[in-house]
Amino acid sequence: MIKGITLSILASCLFGLLYYYPVLLQPLSVIDIFCWRLLTSFPAIIVLISIEKQWPEIAMLLTRIKQQPSLLIGLLFSSLLLTIQMLIFIWAPLNGHGLSASLGYFLLPLTMVIIGQLVYQEKLSFLQKISVGLAVLGVIIEIYMTQAFSWETAVIALGYPIYFMVRRKLQIEGIAGTFSDFFFIFLGCLGYFLISHRVNKILDDLIHFHLYIPMLGIITALAFAMYFMARRLLPMGLFGLLGYVEPVLLTIVSALFLHESISPEHIVSYGLIWSSVCVLALEGCLFVLRAIKRKIIW
Repeated sequence: MIKGITLSILASCLFGLLYYYPVLLQPLSVIDIFCWRLLTSFPAIIVLISIEKQWPEIAMLLTRIKQQPSLLIGLLFSSLLLTIQMLIFIWAPLNGHGLSASLGYFLLPLTMVIIGQLVYQEKLSFLQKISVGLAVLGVIIEIYMTQAFSWETAVIALGYPIYFMVRRKLQIEGIAGTFSDFFFIFLGCLGYFLISHRVNKILDDLIHFHLYIPMLGIITALAFAMYFMARRLLPMGLFGLLGYVEPVLLTIVSALFLHESISPEHIVSYGLIWSSVCVLALEGCLFVLRAIKRKIIW
């Protein structure tokens, strides 16, 4: 279990590093950084699949596409949803919206809980009801105080649940879904470079960022590898609880390295939302403690 916890925390740290990484690649555009990330990380994903011996799952997905060609439309839609999220992950820290984006990741577990109840008829526990109530109150106050709600926060908090619902509907959970998403995005990025970039521009990027561009792919692949390994090694409750580490790190990166700060009108609403996350985390801790007591984890 210690190995799984370590891998999960290391994965979150690498995702935190990736949040700051676009700053190192300036003055490249958001699209260019995004495409370089996918072009360099997809080969590493292939290596990961080979090491994990997961090619049978990929073969099963290809068989499904042959038997059901309409599945291809769903896979393309899934890739599009992930593309939007990955672009925001790069755009936000470069444009002074790192804290707003990190708030979206804080809200994500709560929106997943709400979606579970509304769509899949999952029952809310007492603590989950308190958590959802605090979050809803925080959002209402945010809208009232600012007459708006950060679009990047909303897209992250609502977009990822839609993405996960699509993957669940398509039955492409796990490495096969990740391969599919990255494959189609990789093709899109490759086409973008071939159409809009001259060879000289591509070579200039590689020469100027000869270390940063390859490392971007390596860090991305390592983060996903550690994430997948941790998910396999840890109980679901503990794995979900450790998922709160990443938004905390993104907030720290935004405050300390991107020099963003919370304005006074956001303090109350953000405080309520973070309190709701703490309540949800408390429930996760209680679940893990009960599992340890029953010797399920060990």
